[in-house]
Parts: sequence; structure tokens; C-alpha cells
Amino acid sequence: MCKLLKNNAVSCMSGGYKTIFTQGVLTAFEDNEFIAEAYAGCSSSALIAAYAAFGKIKEFDISLWTDGLKISKIEGNSQSNAIIHSITQTFPVIRKELWLPAARRLLIATSYVKTGEAESVTQTEKAKRFGQKLLIEASRNITTWKDDNLELHLYDTVKDDRTKLLSPENFEAVAYATTRMLHAWHIPAYIEGKAYIDGSYTSLCPAVPLKNLGYQYIICILTEHDNKKTDIFSADEIPSAIDNCKIDFIRPDVNLKEMGVDYYAATEESLQKVYMYGYEKGLEFLKSIE
Repeated sequence: MCKLLKNNAVSCMSGGYKTIFTQGVLTAFEDNEFIAEAYAGCSSSALIAAYAAFGKIKEFDISLWTDGLKISKIEGNSQSNAIIHSITQTFPVIRKELWLPAARRLLIATSYVKTGEAESVTQTEKAKRFGQKLLIEASRNITTWKDDNLELHLYDTVKDDRTKLLSPENFEAVAYATTRMLHAWHIPAYIEGKAYIDGSYTSLCPAVPLKNLGYQYIICILTEHDNKKTDIFSADEIPSAIDNCKIDFIRPDVNLKEMGVDYYAATEESLQKVYMYGYEKGLEFLKSIE
């Protein structure tokens, strides 16, 4: 089956190790030559979206997840070290493939820290405790700090006045910055001298930003069975349609934690299980649109 989507995009949700579900979905798409014009990722889905953009998602080694978990548990380490390892391992391939003419457009959601006061707590030793505080505010849908201090920046392999240019020179910094949840990452994130934190703070799954770029049909791959919020603070959900744009969702039927994969916890067996579950969900979606 070969389907080349026109004026369409795939948007991938964040989710830590749960993003293995997204990898399974995108592998099913690639195996069936189902290709979008653009792929967008946030946080842990960014590297996977990159591989999908140049059509080699099957080369994204599942062992990167288990290796990252082991690295994060070494004394003195955190999830910062895990993602830096993954970026280091994958960037040689990404650098070679992502900017070739045949590659599709890739966008990565990041949260720009736009005030000096916010930078002083997000990029210092205060970050972990402050990040825990933000999670409490997010659970209560308190958006004040986000609204005052953060701004969504989309990094983009296509030159566009509405986005920031994603290049071989800044890719590694962007790929790290988009993952930096303050409570679990200890290494600061800067892109070209400016402070950033995880894209999830401003866009969990960048479907609405894709609509604003003109895409008229968006497939949103979620890592949560009961959450399609626009960002971690907001109570607003990604709608199924915005003006002339239709948005379809692929999501797990259960909390992936019940299958052994949580944001920062998993086993090799559970990762493989959730990967195959995502693959099956991808096939199920393709059958539904035939």
C-alpha cells in the first residue's frame, strides 16, 4: 500500500520512554509507504520524528531506550545524560540524511525561556525543585508562570519566517533542549546562547502549530490514552478540527504504564511489547483510512 499525503503532517506527542509506542506507529507507516509531507516532534519524540522524516525509522535502535535507562541510573547522572547519549549515537545518521532533498520537513517544539528571572531558576541548581513545583501547578491547570515566562519556538528544517531554522549546526542543542523537563534533567539547555526547556511546557503534541503553518490534515500520535492537552499546564485539548483542518488521533487504549513502560521506567521486554503494540495501532489506523 502506498499513500503519499498531500498538505498533511504527522505530529508526535512527548512521553519519555512511552514514546516507544510512537516509534511502533511510525514503523508501521514506513513499512506501508505511508508518507507525510512533514513530521513534528516534541521532547522524546523528536529523534524518532527525525528518522521518520528521512524514511529510516527502522534504523532507530530500540536498545537506545534501555541504554539510556541504565545511563540515567549511574550515580551523579540524570535523564540529561540519557538523552545526550541518544543524540550522540543518532546524530551522525541524522546529519547525513535529514537535510537531503528527499527528506521530509521536520519540526521540533521547544520552550524558549524569555525572561531573565525564569532563566535564573531553570538553568541553575534551583531547577529540580522549581520543576517539581511546576508539575503541581500543571496538575491544577495554573498557566500563569508559563504565560509570563515561556514562548513556543518551532525549529524547522524548512526556512520559514514563522519558525526557527533547524540546521546541522544547532540540531544537537535543539534535540536536547526539547527534552529538558526540569525535575529530571540537571544539565541546562541553551540554543545559540538562549535558554530553553522541554517543549511539553508549551506544546505537548504540536498539532495546532502545524495547522497554523497551513497543514489541512494532521495525524496526531499520542502516548497517553486519556490526554490530548495542548501543553502540560492547559486544560484545553487539541480539537478534532480547526477551521478547514482535520486532526485524527492514534493513541493507546490503556495507560502504557500498565504494560510496563512509564515516563522514566521500562524494561527491554516491556519496551518491545509497547513497540509492537504501537505497530499494531499503526496498521489499524491505515486499515481505517483505506
